[in-house]
Amino acid sequence: MTTWDDVSVRALTLPEVVVADHHGMAALRFRKNILATMPDEDTLRVMVSDEQIREAVAEFDWCTEVYWGAKLSAVAVSLTAADDDVVAELITDAWRRRAPNTMVRDFDAR
Repeated sequence: MTTWDDVSVRALTLPEVVVADHHGMAALRFRKNILATMPDEDTLRVMVSDEQIREAVAEFDWCTEVYWGAKLSAVAVSLTAADDDVVAELITDAWRRRAPNTMVRDFDAR
């Protein structure tokens, strides 16, 4: 079982990622951008691209789509069933969407 602590420890290895509150939920942020939120003990919502959301939902039964109004906005991950490495990859993908290209290149080069 993946926990918030597992997720946040791995996420904090990404440049400029911090843990912060987002409307009463624990959240991972890059600068001002939300990468993921934890609305309850079992669910992590990760803000990746629409394509990545659909791929995750198609591949993993522990992933579901999250809509904000009519807009597809995140993938919800059930942490009790999730694979730690896949969750870390989703967080990294969310970071890559927001980080400047030069920062991503430097991160990949290490």
